Formats: sequence, C-alpha cells, structure tokens
Amino acid sequence: MRTFIAIELEEEIRDQLAEIQTETEKLCRRGNYTPKENFHLTLHFLGEVGEDDLDYLQQAIYETARRNRPFSFTIDKIGFFPRGTKGILWAGLERSNHLQRLFSTLEKSLEQQGFARERKGLSPHITLGREVEPHRSFQDVQRSVKMEPITVSVRSISLMESVRKGSKLVYVPLFRQKLIGK
Repeated sequence: MRTFIAIELEEEIRDQLAEIQTETEKLCRRGNYTPKENFHLTLHFLGEVGEDDLDYLQQAIYETARRNRPFSFTIDKIGFFPRGTKGILWAGLERSNHLQRLFSTLEKSLEQQGFARERKGLSPHITLGREVEPHRSFQDVQRSVKMEPITVSVRSISLMESVRKGSKLVYVPLFRQKLIGK
C-alpha cells in the first residue's frame, strides 16, 4: 500500500484553499488540480509499505504525538515549483517552530522503528495543482491572487493511504493520533 504521514485539514480550511485554487485557475491555461478533499500537509512520504509495517508506523506516530502538543500554523502565500513552462502550484506556510519540532520528532520516531528519514527534509506546502501552466508567468499568478492568511489548528497527525478509485486518487486515513504532549 502507498502511504504517507500527514496533517489533515478541516473542511473550512479546504474550502478556503479551494477558493484560492479557483482564482489561480483563471490565470492559467491548464493544470491537474488537486480535489478539495485531498488537500493536506505531508509530513513524511513513506511510499510502498506492507501490512506488517502498520504496527511500527502506528508506534512511531504515537511516540511523536506523545512528545508534541496541539499548535497552529498560518498558510500565507502561494507559489510554484517550476518545471519548464508548467509547475506544481502550492499554498505555503509561515515558518513554524512547532511544525519543525513535530517533523523532527516524527523523523526520530520513524528511524527508531526502522524507517528511513525524509531525504529532502521538511518543505511545508499544500499542493493545489500539478502540471499547472500559467497564461503569462508564475510571478503573474502570485502577484494577482491575493491571499488572506489562513490559521490551521493542528490537533492530530494521520497515517494516510493513497488509493486509486477509477481515475480518481483518494487519500484514506488508516490511523489518526491526537497530539497529547504537555
């Protein structure tokens, strides 16, 4: 099964991101836009894991949650990871020491359970679209779409499975753990 560990977003946050996504679409020729229900913040991409790995992953997530208390972060910008004339459109976050601590704790817990660390580190963003091609430029889209800061409350982390249902990609939570640190 194809898996990742993420912060799931509440419906209200996903609605706000969908509005921003719609505004950016007007300034673009085309793109493969993320369905609203799939918006999330990836903490660690695991890739293919077996059923026998699930207990170890749950233990790593529990250990992480035990060492981190709930916190908030702010989504405050849009950006692109350019790939020629196309790119990945994302919503980005204000720097968050709490998020960085959560990520570092998760990496240590996963390593203790035998999983490799995330090679690229944490690059916190929420993917709004792939293969997005702006009419003019990436900078034009960034200048034209005004984004009000969005505050996200983080109360839990989730082990997610990426499942194909027909032509749709669906992210299914396999396990959620509330942050319980003091």
